[in-house]
Amino acid sequence: MATYCYDGSFEGLLTVIFRAFEHRSIPEQIISTEYKQLGLLASAFTVNTDELLAERVLRGIDKRTDNRGSRLIYHMFLSEQDGAEMTIFHLVKNLVDKGDILSNFGNPYVAKAYQMDKMIGREVHRMHAFVRFQKVADADMYFAIINPSCNVLPLIGEHFVKRYADQKWIIWDAVRNYGIYYDLQREIFIEPDHPLLKTLVESSKQEDCYQQLWVDYFNSVNIRERKNTKLHLRHMPKRYWRYLTEKHSR
Repeated sequence: MATYCYDGSFEGLLTVIFRAFEHRSIPEQIISTEYKQLGLLASAFTVNTDELLAERVLRGIDKRTDNRGSRLIYHMFLSEQDGAEMTIFHLVKNLVDKGDILSNFGNPYVAKAYQMDKMIGREVHRMHAFVRFQKVADADMYFAIINPSCNVLPLIGEHFVKRYADQKWIIWDAVRNYGIYYDLQREIFIEPDHPLLKTLVESSKQEDCYQQLWVDYFNSVNIRERKNTKLHLRHMPKRYWRYLTEKHSR
């Protein structure tokens, strides 16, 4: 058994699963290099992300689950629960070894998977209900800051595109330090150094009613412990959307 390190992305985790199966190995643990403590895990096996291998894993999962499994494991990944990577690995291994077990709630990995999925669903619903936009002065732009308990930003954009299709807006995750920008045509994941954010600050910094908005934004981007946005921007490349039911309308 070995410790596998990956880059923190969804396709990186899928690549780990492929390599572990390829080597007939059951990982002792799977961790993101973001959290790897130099020296303590010097013997860990680092897996380089391969999007083609990741896609093969997703195809294999959905082939065994009537196209249900990839959506479920994606939600598990976004839940950010401790040990989610190993739970995903064991669920996939069970699917490979036993076929479609997703209706077997007596299986501990299936039960844990749906627990994570339910948690994600609750948080998505909460974001749909409670996200509040403020108009940014002189910018023809709306801005909202959220603090979700798990990484739901990739799942909520479509709802707000449909609801506010005629408006430009940004939803910023202050916990994970990245956001979605809708430009009237598409959703774009953005980082703290995106030039649009600087423009918005400059256009509205004199307005008292926006001061707290930008205080909250700057507090989120200036906390070093916030997670690496470059990893979050790679959580689900468009090439994988066809495997996910919530993206089929795209």
